[in-house]
Amino acid sequence: MKDKTYTPREAEAKLVTFCQKEGNIAITTRMVNQTQWIYLAITDPLFGVKPSSDPGAKPERKTTPYALLSLDSAFNEDRKFSYTYDIVPDVLPADAGTYGMNYNEAYTKKKQIIYQGLQEIFFNVKEVDAPQFFVVMIADITQGVATKNTFFLRDLKEFMTGAIYEEYYLRELNEVIGDKNLIGDRNGRTLSYKPVTWTEFLTEQIKNRIRFKFTQSDFKPQTAPDREIVTIVANALRLYPFQDFTGLYLYNRREKKEQIFTKEQLKAFEE
Repeated sequence: MKDKTYTPREAEAKLVTFCQKEGNIAITTRMVNQTQWIYLAITDPLFGVKPSSDPGAKPERKTTPYALLSLDSAFNEDRKFSYTYDIVPDVLPADAGTYGMNYNEAYTKKKQIIYQGLQEIFFNVKEVDAPQFFVVMIADITQGVATKNTFFLRDLKEFMTGAIYEEYYLRELNEVIGDKNLIGDRNGRTLSYKPVTWTEFLTEQIKNRIRFKFTQSDFKPQTAPDREIVTIVANALRLYPFQDFTGLYLYNRREKKEQIFTKEQLKAFEE
């Protein structure tokens, strides 16, 4: 870590210079409250197609203990995190496809340069002054498709220093956006620059964690899916300084069951 520290505005300017020098890429930056936006326009496709399995192979399909059919989230007026879901037991997964999508090499290299710049520069902004959240958008302005990555700066620091690894991918929010207004937009002029709020960041992160647990994790819930969701919420909230919430509301559509947990009750589910 360098001894030199920067103000947020100095860091913004240095990041622009760093990306131009290291990768010949021209980013656009904008600070909105405590959120730093970074926009990069490219003309190469973001994705490529690659085989995901041997077309002749027939992978074994095993029944999953529970399947998540739907999941809706919100932060209610009474300041409760709210999740409504439909979960069914004993479901066979869909047949696996023989091809998949992956990010193209040119896209990956440019994204890596941006993140390297964040490490080199924004890690040297005093924590009290630094932006809390970052939004990195990389747009294929030929097709009007973009990736949007939203993250908390401290999470990225922990990832870059090796304190966390796989856990980081549950913390960063990732979206793929299709918008015809992005076509030809080299400077992000059509974007709606807004600050990231704690409520939207945590609501979406928890939603992603629930989806991951039921669909991708090697340790899918075996029993009591409602309790599993409460545990996911409690353990995600304990990672962050945000405390301006009153509790958790759950609604199980299949069982038509409501559950409410206070902030204090959630602490009993922390692991």
